[in-house]
Amino acid sequence: MKRIFFLLFIIFSFWNCQNEKEYILGNKFPLNGTWQFLASNEVDAKEVLAEDFSKWDTIQVPGNWDTRERYSEYVGKGYYQKTFTPPANWKNKQIRLKFDAVYETAKVWLNGNLLGEHVGGYLPFDFNITDKVDFKNENKIVVMADNTYKRGAWWAWGGISRDVSLLANNDVRIVYQHITSEPNFETNKVNFSIKYKIENNGENEASLKVNAKIKGVHSDTLGILVKGHSTTISTIKFEKELSDVKLWHFNTPNLYELKSSISINKEELDTASDKFGIRKFEVKGEQFFLNNEAVRMNGVNRVHDHPAYGNTEPYHLIKQDMLDIKYNLGCNFSRLMHAPLSKNILKLCDSIGFLLVEEIPVWGENDPQSIPNNPQTKLWMKDMIERDFNHPSVVAWSVGNELRTTEPKWGEQHLTKDQYNYVNEMIDYTGSLDKTRLKTYVSNTSYQGGEIGKEPYEKVDFLCVNSYGHAIKIIEKVHKRFPNKPIFVSEIGQGQIGPAPNAVLKNDLVNFLRDLKAFPYVTGVSIWSYNDYRSNYKGTPESGFREWGIVDERRNKKEAYNQLKEVYNEWQ
Repeated sequence: MKRIFFLLFIIFSFWNCQNEKEYILGNKFPLNGTWQFLASNEVDAKEVLAEDFSKWDTIQVPGNWDTRERYSEYVGKGYYQKTFTPPANWKNKQIRLKFDAVYETAKVWLNGNLLGEHVGGYLPFDFNITDKVDFKNENKIVVMADNTYKRGAWWAWGGISRDVSLLANNDVRIVYQHITSEPNFETNKVNFSIKYKIENNGENEASLKVNAKIKGVHSDTLGILVKGHSTTISTIKFEKELSDVKLWHFNTPNLYELKSSISINKEELDTASDKFGIRKFEVKGEQFFLNNEAVRMNGVNRVHDHPAYGNTEPYHLIKQDMLDIKYNLGCNFSRLMHAPLSKNILKLCDSIGFLLVEEIPVWGENDPQSIPNNPQTKLWMKDMIERDFNHPSVVAWSVGNELRTTEPKWGEQHLTKDQYNYVNEMIDYTGSLDKTRLKTYVSNTSYQGGEIGKEPYEKVDFLCVNSYGHAIKIIEKVHKRFPNKPIFVSEIGQGQIGPAPNAVLKNDLVNFLRDLKAFPYVTGVSIWSYNDYRSNYKGTPESGFREWGIVDERRNKKEAYNQLKEVYNEWQ
């Protein structure tokens, strides 16, 4: 018995040392867990800041308030509050308060002072709070989350849906490292480029040494001067023999790790570590090529939705879903959702070899964001690309989905002039941020009133078409109007499938899925959708869940699941 207690003591001591070490070295102080919560559209911020928070309800972060019965239909402002005391050894550190995602508009206060506002519910944001943190007393964070803004047919889950943390760094830190590793199959070389963004919050200029190491591939150093209170971009470039590396492919998703550090006079100031894959995904003629090999790939769209978890995307759920999609259904490629994906999905797709198109949430008729030179959509795209640049699973960016007029009638709808200019300008802007990936826009007007000059065709690398009618006629029409480019059927359906377990795909849809295989310019199809999802969009059944999925909202399989599996096996 004494031996058991001794072992438990050693384990507990080691765990405590590891946690203490985490605080000492930099850098993370999690703020997840229980927060105080108030749902109210009546009180204003001034009243909230003066409230007695002990009288509020409690809620878990990350989480969505509408997963709880009490707030299941609530739309509007939710106020969160939490106190913290920072580690004492952070007094000489730069401290940031980071939110991985809050839906949809957020305002944040610290100790009664407004830190700022963020718009957009799927991407991270942070505030430097170095000069606002009180080391002698408890610090009070208040967050307002407003889920009033809504696009699409998916549920606008409200609240702090991803991790919240305090981060500590030295005055000089690595903001990001972006690695490009593109094979050249004519020269049999791989061209590497590592771009560093370095921030100096100190008063004085910093003369830094950057050390970069990719185990088994390359080590390098770089000298950088960063002026006080500024950022700088610097790049390391090198070349390797193609035969000396392993490529990333959906069948063999080989990953490497880039580890970097910055130092002054051998004193290490910050480190960064990112996994990446060496691959080339491109368009040649009317086909996709992965690593110089023509590929045709299928998928399913997956909505970030679950009755118990909302859109928080816990790892066990995304692992269950994505492994099922990849290995049981045989899917390799999809634009899963109309919004930036959670980081754990991206990491999982990197590791299993699932290719993704990521999209910002600009959707449908009269979307207020679909105007040219829109700073909000540019910020969303910039933030998404900066966050997700190193993921080999991400092979393309999409600037929007199904923009269209409301008039004339269906079958003749087209893009407005503003929508057309929005797409063209955003494609250019996206290309300026990332020259290594494909660019696209998802259309349901290209087979209606769309034509060259009114449909964004010239600038996209491939066409994405959503089909909920006669898919063969639709695809033939699009190819005739907009030739010489691959077509990915980014959504295909034939009405809602119905409830589990007996709901089936319509015969026409099954035939369309089979017949599309014969079109050489069709690079693949993606059925809408993998799962049923909560919605208050028109046409939603009384259950409150749109029954488009081959599994229901709790992942119970329908007969449609087996039908799709059989059809996709024929594509192999």
